[in-house]
Amino acid sequence: MRIENFKKIEIEIQEQKMLNPGTKYLVLIKSEGKNNLKILTTNTKPIIKFSEDNGSVVKENTNY
Repeated sequence: MRIENFKKIEIEIQEQKMLNPGTKYLVLIKSEGKNNLKILTTNTKPIIKFSEDNGSVVKENTNY
């Protein structure tokens, strides 16, 4: 696994509602500072999960 640091990250999830889409969801991950764009597709609704790492324990954060 590679860890990269970016000044700004944008995650966009598009539900594809046009006639006969290739997949139901398109996920775009854009980052500022580099020409870096990832496009992911799936037929299953993406799961958005936020968590907190306090240095010894990682727990799910439900405040988002």
